[in-house]
Amino acid sequence: MIHGYLTTTEDFGRLYDYLGCYDEVCPVEIPGHNGKVDMRKFTVESTQTTVMNAFDALASKHEQVDVVGFSMGGALASWLCALRKVHRAVLISPANKFLNPALPIEALKFYGKLTENAYKSADGVMSRRDAVKKAWAPYEENMSVAGKIAMQRTFRYMTPRNLHVFDELMKQADEWVQSTDPQTPVLILWGKLDELVPQKSSEFLLKHFSNAQVKIYPDVGHAMLYTNRDHVIIKDAMDFLTEGAFDVEVPPRA
Repeated sequence: MIHGYLTTTEDFGRLYDYLGCYDEVCPVEIPGHNGKVDMRKFTVESTQTTVMNAFDALASKHEQVDVVGFSMGGALASWLCALRKVHRAVLISPANKFLNPALPIEALKFYGKLTENAYKSADGVMSRRDAVKKAWAPYEENMSVAGKIAMQRTFRYMTPRNLHVFDELMKQADEWVQSTDPQTPVLILWGKLDELVPQKSSEFLLKHFSNAQVKIYPDVGHAMLYTNRDHVIIKDAMDFLTEGAFDVEVPPRA
């Protein structure tokens, strides 16, 4: 389990609760990110070494190792697939390509359609207002979660030096993927409301992984496992990892 840039192993939320089918689960702590944050420890070499060593330790004990990565972790997972024999991989909002200029358009289209449908379904000023409020309610958390993460960590630790390390990690991941065309079965999960990662990231991975598939969600953003839509993402990820054998109901969060 490889977490994102400037976040922690908590990125996977309730997904951890459904990994009981595995003999061992290893949340990889990217140097400098977890516990007492010290971004001086975050370097290209330390990050790649940490990820590789964690995988090799599991591979020395188990015949098959699956990898799940989020954001930067998704790109690092793709890099790992190019260098090691990964059994299956789930790439959640993988940041192989970064910054999404289309976000404002996609957000306006989605929330505009949501409002239009709610408005048309009701009669009278008050009932229309109530209908729109009800339609938006499930997405209020989704809209605020990225802002919360940004306030707590991104704005605090985003520096030119740290961003340079991140950029170099993404560049090297893309170069390895592009030069090797990995054979690992891969599931790419991406939301159209992603604030950071554009669709071309998924398209890049689909082009260079010969055994890849993608699921696109119209109603989630970058940090999809932090939102109240996480049950959908967890179900799709587990269905893929278990090759369709996952028969556990994942309820929406209370």
